[in-house]
Amino acid sequence: MKKFFKVLFFVIMVLILGVLGGGYYFLKTFDLNEYKKYAEDLASKELGRKLTINGEASLGISLVPTLVINDVELENAPWAQYPQMVKVKQLKLEFALLPLLQKQVIINNITLSEPEVYLEVSAQGKENWVLGAEEVATAKNLPQPQVPQTQNEEVMLPVAVSSQDVVNAEPAPVNALIAGFAAKNVIIQNAILMFDNLQSSSQVNVGINTFHLSMDSMDAPISLDFDVTYNNQPIVGQAVLGSVNEFLMSENPYNIDVNVKAYQVQAKAKGVLKNIMSDIGYDLAVNVYNPAGNFEVPEATLIADLSGNTKNIKADISSLTLAGNVIAGTVEADISTAKPYVKANLNSAQIDLQSFNAQEPLALNLPNFSIIGTAQASQLVPDEKVPYEVLNTLNANVILNVKNLIVNEAMSAQNVALTAGLKNGVLNVNPLVFDFGQGDIEAQLNVDSNAQKIVLKLNSKNILLQDLHKEFVVENPQDFGIKSGGQTQVFADVATQGTTYRQLVQNLNGQVVTIVGESVVNTGSLHFLTGNILTQLLSMIDFKVNKNPEINLQCAVVRTDLGSGKAKFPQSIAIQSSQLNLVSDGVVNMVNDDIDFTITPSLGLAETNVAQALSSFIKVKGTLENPKISIDEKQALQTLVGVATTGPAFIGSQLILDSGSSPCWTALKNTPFANQFPAPSKVSTIKNDAVNDTKAAVKATGKEIEKSVRDIRDNLKTLLKSF
Repeated sequence: MKKFFKVLFFVIMVLILGVLGGGYYFLKTFDLNEYKKYAEDLASKELGRKLTINGEASLGISLVPTLVINDVELENAPWAQYPQMVKVKQLKLEFALLPLLQKQVIINNITLSEPEVYLEVSAQGKENWVLGAEEVATAKNLPQPQVPQTQNEEVMLPVAVSSQDVVNAEPAPVNALIAGFAAKNVIIQNAILMFDNLQSSSQVNVGINTFHLSMDSMDAPISLDFDVTYNNQPIVGQAVLGSVNEFLMSENPYNIDVNVKAYQVQAKAKGVLKNIMSDIGYDLAVNVYNPAGNFEVPEATLIADLSGNTKNIKADISSLTLAGNVIAGTVEADISTAKPYVKANLNSAQIDLQSFNAQEPLALNLPNFSIIGTAQASQLVPDEKVPYEVLNTLNANVILNVKNLIVNEAMSAQNVALTAGLKNGVLNVNPLVFDFGQGDIEAQLNVDSNAQKIVLKLNSKNILLQDLHKEFVVENPQDFGIKSGGQTQVFADVATQGTTYRQLVQNLNGQVVTIVGESVVNTGSLHFLTGNILTQLLSMIDFKVNKNPEINLQCAVVRTDLGSGKAKFPQSIAIQSSQLNLVSDGVVNMVNDDIDFTITPSLGLAETNVAQALSSFIKVKGTLENPKISIDEKQALQTLVGVATTGPAFIGSQLILDSGSSPCWTALKNTPFANQFPAPSKVSTIKNDAVNDTKAAVKATGKEIEKSVRDIRDNLKTLLKSF
């Protein structure tokens, strides 16, 4: 009996080994290349395009059965620019061994080497991945694929499915199809995807260096690693997705966790997708970081919750940090139409404009501003096109509130509130309100991209100059500043039109007025204006600060009339006080930047002498970029003659003392503030006495005139050396 079982066991083992050995020998000697023509014909019939297998096909049998097909091409549409739509250098499939013995196909690994896909939309709107009627008809006329025969017996396909079963098979449901061919690992190497849209003259170029998808089963999460380029820009990342079965159950949320770096931007998104097979929706927590300088913007971080679908997006922004400034709020967008509509409500505790560019802050920098600073305005207005087209990319309504807006280290605004609407290329900001220098400013801005026109209106009330800029605060006796008063009003009503920034400046029309009311001014050093034109002008006026520690300012006005390419100051830069009156009359030509100003200061009785009389008539000419300061020789000569002679011809002296008996009233003529200050009265007896005193002083010594001329000459030499 024992011997019988030994013999039986031996026979069974021989049979098993014989079957396995015979199967192995069959598969090893089975030549897939005999079926290339059959596979090509079958695929060509189903696709309506010719499929060609140029390379060898092989089946490797081991513990890991492997199918390798080389050099596969799928013909493109007849009208397309590339001859093939798909090219694959090598397709490699690795199967699970044991399921094959049970007539089940389970793929462990799929590797695509150097695939190329060329997608195209013609100028007429045809898509090469969609079969046309002609292609379908051609496909139906293709001959039936012929299966090679061996000894009049049908050869079984390697996966235990007959050729006739394949030909006659009914289309399988999507779920079964994916389940039957899902692989545990999909690897794509060195792939090219080109998309040409001839209708829009656009092209997308995607290169896949590596792409690796892996999963343990249909119910297990999917892991992705990818290194690709999009239009030559690198994109790398990882993702963990829900399972294949969860994906197929489209009515259930589908989990995703993605980490991507693209265009130097690091982005993370975690959440769910909804209705994947229909109107896809999403609910994601995102974290996006953009380094400083990328896309020419400062460092930025976005933390937000995104929700929506293919038609609507909503972002609940926990924080949008731009160069250290934190903004929060909500943004909603309707992207279902050609021109998206955006609605935003944003707020911030503080925004510092200086932080956006450390080298060139966006804040107003008085030492380098217009004629007060280095006077290079022409260089600050480039002849570049205004990007009006941006205003036509969407429609929007935006509300922005900023508690504290820092303009620069010396200036800030509080409680900034902006409401803006953008519709069909017209931007309307109304209102823009904020607290500035303890006062209120309200402005309206309209930008019409269709007419290429800009209109700005601004008005203020209750501003205090000493609270407007910290340099106007008196901290010690040597400081320039406002000791009391300082009430300031700003008004602007301007419009312009043009296609370039330069044209906008040249076409400015309207009026800008700034008025400072009654104040006590400390005449110390004005640190933030040191070394500029204004300082040089004050030195030429030779105003004695040590003798006048305070100025009792009655008013000060700067009024600009804009029009015909010029900024005009019709006796409208005015200072009126008990110690110093100053009137300036001039023009800035905004076409060529030429400037022509006459500045006429007059000092009080105790400070008036011939030297100051002669140096009071100052001319500023040249350009904003290269201003030249000199004495108005004609007026100085008249002054010299008037002071040195007797009789009624005191024209020069009266100009010194009457450079404006009411300069603020003169400056505000033809403005909404024309009656804010009293009109000038007739020359008083005191004024006439002042003229006689000046005349007597000149007669007392002729050397005074000579000394005055020498002083003027020396001052001019010193001044010219500074340019």
